[in-house]
Amino acid sequence: MQSDKAALDFAYRYPFSNEAREIIAGASQGLDERLVRAGRERVEQDLNSESFSYSSISMPEIKMAYVLSYVYSRMIISAIGNRMHLERYIVSEARRAGSALERDSMPNLLRLLGELGMEMSYSQERFIIGFAKFLKLSSRSAELSLAKQELEKGLVYLSKDNTIRLMENAIAEEIRKKLPIPQSELPKRIIEEAKGVRLPKLDIRVEVREGSYKWIEKILSNPIGDVRHRTVNLILAPYLVNIKGMDEEKAAEVIMDFIERCKQINPDTRVNSSYIKYQCRYAKLKGLKPLSLDKARELYRGVLDLE
Repeated sequence: MQSDKAALDFAYRYPFSNEAREIIAGASQGLDERLVRAGRERVEQDLNSESFSYSSISMPEIKMAYVLSYVYSRMIISAIGNRMHLERYIVSEARRAGSALERDSMPNLLRLLGELGMEMSYSQERFIIGFAKFLKLSSRSAELSLAKQELEKGLVYLSKDNTIRLMENAIAEEIRKKLPIPQSELPKRIIEEAKGVRLPKLDIRVEVREGSYKWIEKILSNPIGDVRHRTVNLILAPYLVNIKGMDEEKAAEVIMDFIERCKQINPDTRVNSSYIKYQCRYAKLKGLKPLSLDKARELYRGVLDLE
């Protein structure tokens, strides 16, 4: 059995872990104003910062507060009620855990692999995972392209760095499974705190050469209630990634913001963050260009006037 110090240290690094859940379950159940503020600060950092580095500290009381702030941050991001911000929060938390893994011991890394159900083995300084499991976990990461990995007899051999990147995806999935928390289950105090969270502002202005794609600016500025699947894969993903030159993550954020605004007109859509990220990655991989204006006019007939 781990000592209390070792257990808290592990929970501090990985607040979604089983160890963290046990510590959280043993803490006071009352609403703590100090932790409400800490949870809000955590959400703001996740949403607005580009740095997700793990910070090593030694004071147990600070570690405990940080573990508990994760609980409050989950409630606050759920109360915000925006899928784009929720996804950014999830990815940020996963990246911070990845930063901790880079500096952690091999026993802790292997332990977390087990908790995540990743079924990997380690031999001769390489991590080994089954082909199907690798494909499932790597689908969100361009840097984990199968073409760049070593394959043999249905197994994929990974360096420690690539294993950690794969673990970040698994961590994100673990966090994603239990979010958002239904609004009906959130305390009124949390909902009130969420209203004051400093949210990131996305710059979705489109600047293109010779005005060739100004009609796409019109689409981005005018939420639509239909043809949103095809808008993403035929127009927005190819345009933002290959014409505007955005990285896949930024392009996905812009599209998610657009879809959130579209849902205010018609909430009935199956377009989600996974679909959007896949289309951005696929557009980049294939070098796709957006639909021509003439074909777009046909697509948007009765939906949006592109004249």
